[in-house]
Amino acid sequence: MKYRFCGLELDVGARTLEVDGVHVHVEPQVFDLIVYLVENRGRVVDKDELLARVWKGRVVSDATIATRINAARRVLRDDGRRQHIIATLPRRGFRFAAEVGVNGETQGRPTVAVTPLSLLSDDRSNGYLARGLADQLAATLGQAGWFDIRDTAASFASSLEGAGPAEMARKLKADYLVTGSLQTNGDVLRLFVRLIDPRNDHQVWSATFSGGHGDLFAMQDRMAGQVLGELEPRLRRIELLRSAERHGSLSAFDHYLRAADALRAMSLSAMHAACVDLDKAVLAHPAYAAAHGMRAWIATLMLPHGRRVDAVRERERARFAVSEGSFDCDALSMGGYALGFFDRDPATGLGYVRRALALNPSSARSHDFAGWLLLYGGGSGEALAHFDRALSLCPIDEFGFRMLTGRAFAHLYQHDFEAAVLDARRAHAAAPSYTVCHRVLIAALAHLGRRAEARATLRDLLSIRPGLTLARFAKETRFDDPADREVLFGGLKQAGLT
Repeated sequence: MKYRFCGLELDVGARTLEVDGVHVHVEPQVFDLIVYLVENRGRVVDKDELLARVWKGRVVSDATIATRINAARRVLRDDGRRQHIIATLPRRGFRFAAEVGVNGETQGRPTVAVTPLSLLSDDRSNGYLARGLADQLAATLGQAGWFDIRDTAASFASSLEGAGPAEMARKLKADYLVTGSLQTNGDVLRLFVRLIDPRNDHQVWSATFSGGHGDLFAMQDRMAGQVLGELEPRLRRIELLRSAERHGSLSAFDHYLRAADALRAMSLSAMHAACVDLDKAVLAHPAYAAAHGMRAWIATLMLPHGRRVDAVRERERARFAVSEGSFDCDALSMGGYALGFFDRDPATGLGYVRRALALNPSSARSHDFAGWLLLYGGGSGEALAHFDRALSLCPIDEFGFRMLTGRAFAHLYQHDFEAAVLDARRAHAAAPSYTVCHRVLIAALAHLGRRAEARATLRDLLSIRPGLTLARFAKETRFDDPADREVLFGGLKQAGLT
């Protein structure tokens, strides 16, 4: 990827900076700092995020950060007085302020799709394990930050069934595929993993891992490390977080995978089933941060269905998730979102989600959470960028309707009602029972003067959520910006919701 701004050209792939066509030497860490700020332009990046992404979690002094920022300004022909390229926001962080042009993906970061492991045995009951291992592998690879990981949920799409590597890569917009198979025989597991270049169906690398159920964590880490090494041999090996430390025990890990698999359906019955397994995971390992985070997140999903939840209990779960999972992307993103939701404090929740993105920039779920929290706080423009990023990471995804619904709300609050209708209809087609997309669709149609369509959609909404009123929705929603609420509730009122 090449970025152009203020007469400079930053080539990320070639790791070069040119000023008016002349190559300029940049120290490696300063270059990494500039790239990170450019790629996250339009938002404030705080010190914790820089420490996690540029300094890889090492603790350094504020003076060291200031020295690197000043060095970056010097090579970019900026200074601490003008700050027209790198702006410092006191007590908040740094923002890349210059207008940036993007030129091409050549030499940019590759994209990798991890597909579900196929089962070689007749025991279909291990399907959740095959899918869960793929999820965990993708999450670990995503910590590298040197390439994008397509959300594994996209790999479950029915449109990919029977597709060859080239077609699968085209639909997923991936440069590489990680595929594999899982064979179980009693307590013995055998994993066969391949890295494929789909352009010529070339097998770049393959390996077999075997062991008992008790070796599952070690096999997962070995897979991640070796695949990562093949994708970018010059990378310094990242310090992989040990799965056993995150999951506590195989029993807890097993229940967590079952819960994640059940939740793919996003129905009330699926949510209840996931909660049962998450409770078992926490019983087996009380410090399981990601399990606490997922449990709290599910509670936020139940509210639009009219279900009562114990907000105090869910806050406790969310706080536990972000405190115990400070280096676990899933715990931070799910727990942070839930904390912002139940505390009605989107800014605090967003801080945790951004820390999750610092750990794993390829987490589509974290980008989705960031988008919703920004919407709650009135930041529709920045929210739209996160939803776009989430959708680009999982172009065909069974959870894509949530991201499309978020986009629809962002367009609604920017008074682009036509775009809101388009995204809401796409979300509704993918998830007809997801009542949140009904609400934004009704409001957008009403503002366009398409009252008959708005009233018809309102009837559909009330058939799924009988008894919903403006007052009830106003109490349960987290959209707090007065102007946004006026647009949303004004449209619903025009359509006839009382």
